[in-house]
Amino acid sequence: MKKINIIQSLVIIGLLLTSCTDNFEEINTNPNAPEAVSANLLTSTVTSEITRKLTYEGYSDGNTITQLMAKNNFPGFGQFDWGDQGMWNFFYGILPEISDILEISRAEETKNSTYEGIALTMRALCFANLTDLYGNVPYSEALAGKAEGIFTPVYDDQELIYNGVLQDLADADAALAKGMNITGVTGDVIYDGNPEQWRKLANSLRLRYLLRISKQRDVSAEMQAVLSAGNFIQTNADNAVLIYSGTSNTDSWPESTGRIGGFDEKSLCTTALGYFSTFNDPRLDVWFDRNSDGKWEGIPIGLNQDSARAYDDANSPSRLDVNLFYYSATDAQAYIIKNSEVQFILAEAAERGIIAGDAATYYNAGIRASLSYWGVADTDIDTYLAQPEVAYDGSLELLLTQKTIALWNVDYQGWFNYRRTGLPALKPGPNTLNGSLYPVRFLYPSSEQTLNTNNYKAAVDAMGGDNINVKGWWETGNRY
Repeated sequence: MKKINIIQSLVIIGLLLTSCTDNFEEINTNPNAPEAVSANLLTSTVTSEITRKLTYEGYSDGNTITQLMAKNNFPGFGQFDWGDQGMWNFFYGILPEISDILEISRAEETKNSTYEGIALTMRALCFANLTDLYGNVPYSEALAGKAEGIFTPVYDDQELIYNGVLQDLADADAALAKGMNITGVTGDVIYDGNPEQWRKLANSLRLRYLLRISKQRDVSAEMQAVLSAGNFIQTNADNAVLIYSGTSNTDSWPESTGRIGGFDEKSLCTTALGYFSTFNDPRLDVWFDRNSDGKWEGIPIGLNQDSARAYDDANSPSRLDVNLFYYSATDAQAYIIKNSEVQFILAEAAERGIIAGDAATYYNAGIRASLSYWGVADTDIDTYLAQPEVAYDGSLELLLTQKTIALWNVDYQGWFNYRRTGLPALKPGPNTLNGSLYPVRFLYPSSEQTLNTNNYKAAVDAMGGDNINVKGWWETGNRY
């Protein structure tokens, strides 16, 4: 009897196991978590996160390294006390999602040239920022983990990376020129899937990066070709901006969701106050508030903690405009590139003879675009441009000072310009931790030393060290 019961039990267990095996895939598939993510969902993540991250980095640290702003508390960044700044993990974390958009856009059943152009543009933007911030970085094997099983990628040199970045942007221009529509929700928070606008963005980035490498390479023909074609940002209506809705913390100006104490740590830098005073610049009143004595007061960059607190107590430097940058979740915008930057790019290129055109015309257009973006009236802009201190006289120092001001909140672009040109002249603060040198790169994250040791060492050897004073390829050219 026991034997029969045992046999029956085994039969029942076998049937149950067979049934479970037959339905294993169905049982272990979450119907609410589809295997394939659509291009519009990925595009929403990519366009919003990259734009928000770049702008907040500019607001937090980019403005500090160009001495538009300084901190009266926790001032270590201004002293050049730099460790891992976190940009490495951000870009390498989001690049696989861009690759997914690219793969979807090229698949036969989901082919769409506009999504392809968006993905190529954002990939170029990410890799350009990575190499501009760090120097040699993983590029050719950076995204080969899933497909090829390469999890310790080699570091490529900046010239190779820039060749790829510029090729991606040229390919993006060609893909977007097809003008393919996206039906339904696009996911694109910048231009809502408009291929004409994305084409202008791709070509504006081409102008930015061509000028960046112009100390190393003759870029005249390429810049002139973009200029002649006319498909680049030329008005503020074309600006690549993200307008916050304010419906959630992630869709609000980031500073508006934090504590007021953290906001109050950021002040007007004495260097910027000098610019604003010389130019009688209305952007001072837009970005900053007068202190409790009704005066404009700055704080030097590079003070240590004790000195910064003492200076703050004694002088009450001007804080950032609290209504624009703290109380409002939607007034401040995030952006990738604006018309003002493009006009200053063309102004410098014309001044250096890289392109045809009148440098003063582009220079004036750059100032007009910046002031207009920040709400200055046309008549006041005319008055501003007519000042002898502002009127263009062929001075690259003047041009690049105005460009630096216009690059307020635009990630680290002002710093990149300084590294290429040395203009406007910037000096370390009194309590700098980097001697007399102004830093020119971020440090590789410490994780690379342990997880990708051999390739990390090879990159460090090729660059001449892993410190914040090692110049990159595009900084060391001798064409000017």
